[in-house]
Amino acid sequence: MKISAGTPDAMPPGLRSLSYGIFCWANRRPRALRAVGALFRLWPFAGGWFGMAARASAVKGVLTRPQSFSNSAHAANLAAGDYLIGMDPGPTYHDDRRLLDDRLALLAASLPAAADQEVQRRVEQLGQLGANKSFDLIDDYLMWIVFRSMDPLFGAATGKVVAGAHGNATDPGLQRQYLLEIRYVAGQLLAGSTATLRVQRRAELCSDALRARIAAVSRDIQQAWGVPSTASTITRNAAGLAWISHPVTVQSGALAVQELLRRSKVHRALRAEAQRLGPAGVWQNAKFRDLVREHVLELMRFRPIFPLLARDVPRDTEFETGARHNAPCSAGGKMAIWSIAALFDSRVVKKSGQFCPARNWGPHQDLRWLMFGYGIRQCPAKDYAVEILTSALIGLLILPELRLTRGEGKAIAYDGPLMSRMRVNFV
Repeated sequence: MKISAGTPDAMPPGLRSLSYGIFCWANRRPRALRAVGALFRLWPFAGGWFGMAARASAVKGVLTRPQSFSNSAHAANLAAGDYLIGMDPGPTYHDDRRLLDDRLALLAASLPAAADQEVQRRVEQLGQLGANKSFDLIDDYLMWIVFRSMDPLFGAATGKVVAGAHGNATDPGLQRQYLLEIRYVAGQLLAGSTATLRVQRRAELCSDALRARIAAVSRDIQQAWGVPSTASTITRNAAGLAWISHPVTVQSGALAVQELLRRSKVHRALRAEAQRLGPAGVWQNAKFRDLVREHVLELMRFRPIFPLLARDVPRDTEFETGARHNAPCSAGGKMAIWSIAALFDSRVVKKSGQFCPARNWGPHQDLRWLMFGYGIRQCPAKDYAVEILTSALIGLLILPELRLTRGEGKAIAYDGPLMSRMRVNFV
């Protein structure tokens, strides 16, 4: 349902703001979520009462049964219209997935070189700043690295998607407008129905603008993609690809850096290795890149962008919680998947509370990527996102040491559950 300016709130006065505030508070505090998740792991029968899977075995079991636990739970929060993440398997899903896989295949040819190139350009600019000048890690660094790295997704149509049919594709103002537009659309997926009506309305306005933007250049996109799809198919997939690819990767990078700055010993050890290799050597040394990639994955384990996932229950079923008896799930209901709890399940992740990028996951290697989902519905772009963030982190390691800015108000600002600003400066 569209949220117009005069739409009354179905919830009692103040309740929506309260619930949204609690949701945002919890989403910014992964340690609190891990603590609650640990209780559900300890007493899995309690999770069964509330329809919550927390143990690794339970989470993987639910995520490998998409017919019983449906991604359609996301559909109501897709402000820009239907897309793969909210679809059940079927002809439309499979056709759209093939189209997406074809676009992502282009990233395999351009990464990590495209990301490295943009990172080096940004690092050169930032290196000219003094110790007293701060910059925004999101708006001045991550946002542009991800943007340039994902150019191949729209190919020759990228400029028109960003600036419109007659705009100047190199205009930074138009580029920033586009990136903010898709940020708010993506934010609605994370905030969901708990969001205030104002936040939902903003997401819908940005979604309308995004769909109009895509529709106006759909023929250009069709030619760039080289597919005979209908205009509606192009609009659906191009809009979805725009909002889910860039903002989610940027936000994941910001969360990873936030976690790294909390771990000064880890940060300094990485910086020491980068300094040993030198500004040129870090880009050529495969072992160092592997080391940084392992750190990115471990940082994301501690700070996943989607710590909880929802699923619809289309028919009566049950799921294995890890308790002696399975938990029933009634048709028409929903259940919650505590991915952040499963990532710290000591039954399969030894010394799960320790930060250990080189951990031997043994037969549970697939669990290491759980922050991207699991099974056939796992994020198909996960490898590319990690490559981009690996390049971004390498760039930060060859700059002077970073810290969150002090004395300018809060260094980190949030827009609901999303981090909208992260100001840092060199030590």
